[in-house]
Amino acid sequence: MRDLVPGGYLFTHAIFWTVVAMVAVGTQAVAIILTIGLGLLVLETLTNQQ
Repeated sequence: MRDLVPGGYLFTHAIFWTVVAMVAVGTQAVAIILTIGLGLLVLETLTNQQ
């Protein structure tokens, strides 16, 4: 877990992503974020198969 967080600021990142998640839910941005994530997943899958 610590390797995934730049600088090792686990508490700061936990608060930051919690706020981002609440804003995303409040603004209906979750669907957009999930769509972008799925698009990136498909793109990576297609580029790895070649």
